[in-house]
Amino acid sequence: MKSLFIFPFVIFSLFVGCEESNSSYTYEKQVVVTGLIEAGHIVDSIRIVYTGDPAKFYDPKDYAISNAMVIVTGIDIPFVDTLIHDPLMPGRYRSLNTLKIILPTKSYKLTVKTADGKSLSAETTVPDTFRITYSSLQNNSVVRYNPLAAVNKFEWTPSNLHGTYLPTISSMDSNAARIPRSFIRDTISGPPPDKIGYRVGLPKDQTTTELPWIVLGYFGTTRFDVYAIDNNYNNFLNQFVAAQGGELREIRYNVQGGLGFFGARTQAFGGISVYIIP
Repeated sequence: MKSLFIFPFVIFSLFVGCEESNSSYTYEKQVVVTGLIEAGHIVDSIRIVYTGDPAKFYDPKDYAISNAMVIVTGIDIPFVDTLIHDPLMPGRYRSLNTLKIILPTKSYKLTVKTADGKSLSAETTVPDTFRITYSSLQNNSVVRYNPLAAVNKFEWTPSNLHGTYLPTISSMDSNAARIPRSFIRDTISGPPPDKIGYRVGLPKDQTTTELPWIVLGYFGTTRFDVYAIDNNYNNFLNQFVAAQGGELREIRYNVQGGLGFFGARTQAFGGISVYIIP
C-alpha cells in the first residue's frame, strides 16, 4: 500500500538556526540557500538568508541577505547568469535575462559570495522532458466533486536524470482555494494553500499514480501536473517528510560552505485542468 504525504512545494521557513536542540549548543551564524531551477524557464527564485539564534524569534525577513553575489553557471554548456536581488522580497535573487533559459539534461552550478566573506556552492542536473499520456479526468472539463467516486488515475512517459516524480495539485483561481467544510484540514482561520505536492512514495521508475478525490478537494479551476525532480530535492523531501511529527535532525544538504539545497525540476507536458463544482 502506498503512503500519502501532503507537502507544501516551497520550503523556506524550515531553517531556523540549528539542526539539533541541545542545552550546550552554541549558536553559530550560517548561510542558508534554498532554490529550484526549472527546465524551460529562467532562474526565478534563489533565497538566501542567515540562520537565527534558536533562542530568539525568527523572521526570515530580518535575516535576509540582500548584498550577495549570486551566479548560476553551466557545467556542461556555455551559460553564465548573475542574479539580481529582489527588493520586494528580501533574500530572493532572480534572473532578469529572458534569454538565459534553463535546459533539460544539463548541469548547473550555483555560486554565492556574501559581503562578510562567506562562499557557498552547489550543483544540480536538470531532469529530462517527459509527457502525461493518460488521465481519468478530461482536460478543460467541469467535474462535480464526488468523494465516493473511483480514484483518479494518471500516467506519464519516463523522464531521465531524475530522483523521483512529484505529482502536484494547484488551485488556479485568484482567490484562496475553498475546500469542503468537512475536511479536517480546512479551518476558517487558516485557509488551505494554493499548491500542494503529493509525496506518494513513488519509486524512481514508477510512471503512474492514483489520487483519491480527497486530494482534488478544491472548488473552482484546479490543475494537475507532474514534475520530475532531481536527487537533491528528492533527498531533501524524503528527509523532511520522515521528520514530520518529530525533531528534524542531521539533514544532509547539497550546499558546500553552508546549509540548504539547490535542486532542479522539469514539468511534464500535458497538464490537466478541470473546473470542480460542489
